Amino acid sequence: MKTRNSAFSILLVSLVSLISIACNAKAGSPTKISIDQDFIVAIYSTSENGGVIDTISPCLLEETLHISELLYYPDDDGVTIPFNISDTAKYAEITESNLNKRIAITINGQIVSTPVVKMRLDNGACSVELDDTQVAKLFPNVNIEDFKSTNQ
Repeated sequence: MKTRNSAFSILLVSLVSLISIACNAKAGSPTKISIDQDFIVAIYSTSENGGVIDTISPCLLEETLHISELLYYPDDDGVTIPFNISDTAKYAEITESNLNKRIAITINGQIVSTPVVKMRLDNGACSVELDDTQVAKLFPNVNIEDFKSTNQ
C-alpha cells in the first residue's frame, strides 16, 4: 500500500509539473500578426549631442527586407519586428566595429531603434521593439489594441 501511495504521489507531482510548464510556455508565447511587406532597413553610426542621438551618413548598411510578421509578447510594452539582414558578413563587421557603441536602425527612413551593440552578430538576426506610435506609422492597418488584447 505504501508503494502504491508513493507511486501515486510521484505521478501526481509529475502531472502538476507538466501542466505548470505547459501553462508557463503558453504565457510566454507571442501573438503574431502577418504583415508580408517589404521595407528598407538601414543601419547608421550615431553621435550624441546634448542627449540627442543623430545618425552619421553615409549609412553602414541598407537593404530591402521582407518582414513577414509582428510579434507581441505579453510582458513587453511594445511590438517586436524580427528580421534577418541578408549580408551577414557586413552585419557581423558592423556589429564588431561598434561594440559598446550605439547604432541607429531605420525602417523606411524612420529611426525605430538606437541600441548599444553588445556582441558581434554573425547570423544576420535582428529585431526591434516598436512603441504604439511607431507601429501606427509603419503599419496603419494594424490596430495595436486588438493586437495586445488577444494575448491577455
